[in-house]
Amino acid sequence: MSADAIAGVTPRDVANPGSVDELAGLVRELHAERKPFAFVGGGTELELGNAPHGLDTVIRTSSLDATIEYAPEDQTVTVEAGMTFAELDRLLGEHNQMLPIDVVDRDHATIGGAIATNAFGRRRQRYGTLKDAIVGITIVRTDGVRARGGGKVVKNVAGFDIPKLMVGSLGTLGAIVSATLRVYPVPEAVRAAVLHFDRAAGVAAATRALIDRRLEPESVVLYNHSALVVTFAGTPGGVEAQLRVVLDEIAREAGAVDPAELSELEREAYEQRERAVRRDGAWRAKITGPPSAPVATLGSFLAAPPVAVPVAYPLLGIAFEAHADDGDAAGWDVTGLRAHVAEQTAGAGQVVLHAMPDAARGAVDAWPAPPDSFPIMRALKANFDPHGLCNPGRFIGGI
Repeated sequence: MSADAIAGVTPRDVANPGSVDELAGLVRELHAERKPFAFVGGGTELELGNAPHGLDTVIRTSSLDATIEYAPEDQTVTVEAGMTFAELDRLLGEHNQMLPIDVVDRDHATIGGAIATNAFGRRRQRYGTLKDAIVGITIVRTDGVRARGGGKVVKNVAGFDIPKLMVGSLGTLGAIVSATLRVYPVPEAVRAAVLHFDRAAGVAAATRALIDRRLEPESVVLYNHSALVVTFAGTPGGVEAQLRVVLDEIAREAGAVDPAELSELEREAYEQRERAVRRDGAWRAKITGPPSAPVATLGSFLAAPPVAVPVAYPLLGIAFEAHADDGDAAGWDVTGLRAHVAEQTAGAGQVVLHAMPDAARGAVDAWPAPPDSFPIMRALKANFDPHGLCNPGRFIGGI
């Protein structure tokens, strides 16, 4: 597959504009000629979604990587969309600040790409998603006109909350060219404990106890259905007190086996497993449901071998699984998986495929059934992209 292919579709041309003005001019030309196009940042989520209906040009934003404004005292930063997370980490690190959004590859994932795909990871438990971090945004519409929304704006687009609307839009509404984001102080201390369980009831009891005791973990992650890693971040005293509650009280009450504090290296090893299940494998899925539902018990529907242990955020009702391609488009029973998730969640669960083999595209829908709000989504698409040129067909329901 081409490095510029989007969900299995290779474009006729690839452009890498060096400025927002150049990008806007290119979009105007494509719009005038009614040629379909798409935007790409670091290329870390190109397999997400369905194959676009047509794709003349991919427009890369990687050259748009400037810092526009950074106000450490206000805890906000405005950068162009092509800046990588690694570069933003270096910028914020000079003032002991951070953007706690976990992407699988900080060296390549860009700010604009993360916003478009609503990227998140384990620290969503404490810090939320990019919808919580985004303050303002500048976009280039599908006709090549710039528009701004949110904080530090010159001109708002009346009627829409543009910053939040662009989060998770998958490049179907326009190009994200810059964003203003809320940032956070780097915590003084980060420590984690692991609790092992041989039964699901123990995991459920432990997670309920975290809520009942009103603890404030940075993340709660379940690995391979059995190892619960609870991480705390904050002041040394606050972290120590909460860690002791987990190790001395919750572990005993929930029946954990060999509870222990993790060293920094051990903690990083677990986090590498989490990144692997979200990054590797020809089949990759995100499963969501109510936090009370057992979303991480899905192994019975696998024909393809796993490439990484399943990972779940039990307090959020989110799980990830990744599996190898066995050479068969039906290597993963997605229909059975979705039926199982629906049964386990009383119809409230969903399965989104973040990757699938090219042979499966067209036969397997990456998205669940459109939600009740789909008519609104379709109307928004028509408003922002009336000619259906921007990443057409990649998103849910073919929009």
